[in-house]
Amino acid sequence: MNDNKRIIKNEKRLDDTLQSIKLMQEALDFFKSNKKNIDLLNKYYGSKEWFKDKDDLEQKRITGIKAGVLSEDAVWNMNEDIKELLIEMNDIINLYSK
Repeated sequence: MNDNKRIIKNEKRLDDTLQSIKLMQEALDFFKSNKKNIDLLNKYYGSKEWFKDKDDLEQKRITGIKAGVLSEDAVWNMNEDIKELLIEMNDIINLYSK
């Protein structure tokens, strides 16, 4: 491989890596800024208010709105997704710490 092709190939690797770092930082910043929402969702899920709202939805006293938060699984699945994400982040830490 001549020098130009090697340099161009590695320049692309650098550009791609820098872009991935930028995107990861943006995603992490957004995720960290959402902590309060996660805490409030977990407090709401399974609360007296949640059961009242769920009953109202089932009895058709609430209609015409998106109400996935009242499903049996949405918030639980969200928490499981967070756990899986943290495991994956830990794997990335271990991979790049060597």
